[in-house]
Amino acid sequence: MLIGVVSDTHGSLPDVVVRAFADCAHIIHAGDVGASSVIERLATIAPLTVVKGNCDSATLSFDLRRFAAITLGGVRFFVTHTPADAEASLRGRGFISAQQPLPQVCIHGHTHVPRNERRGAVMMLCPGSPVHPRAGNGPSVMLVEIEDAKVTDARTVWLDF
Repeated sequence: MLIGVVSDTHGSLPDVVVRAFADCAHIIHAGDVGASSVIERLATIAPLTVVKGNCDSATLSFDLRRFAAITLGGVRFFVTHTPADAEASLRGRGFISAQQPLPQVCIHGHTHVPRNERRGAVMMLCPGSPVHPRAGNGPSVMLVEIEDAKVTDARTVWLDF
């Protein structure tokens, strides 16, 4: 199962993102969508999980939550916009209750900087931004591959316009 991960589109979804996600079975948007048209266009590719970012406003025609806990291909994901919410939740002070098992993958946005690292047993991912990259990085998204209920690959895709 291939999952596309994007964040911080801020109202713009370049065609190169659509092409990068063409074979995805699911897409995760980690907030700062910026325009309903971004969600509508992504929904033509695959089912979506979308969370609200700090720049998302009432102008979106979708009601977004601050976090999502989902299971895809047998892998538990936790999605939120800010890294602070992600870190707090993993320490039991956020959106994940003590009764819930920790996610295997935690995804956030907000920084516009790609991240792929481990926090104990949890994979922490940030796709960067396809439209407003920071810290000297280029535009990016991520692809996460799952086989037999395990993440076999999580890679940053550098977008070439």
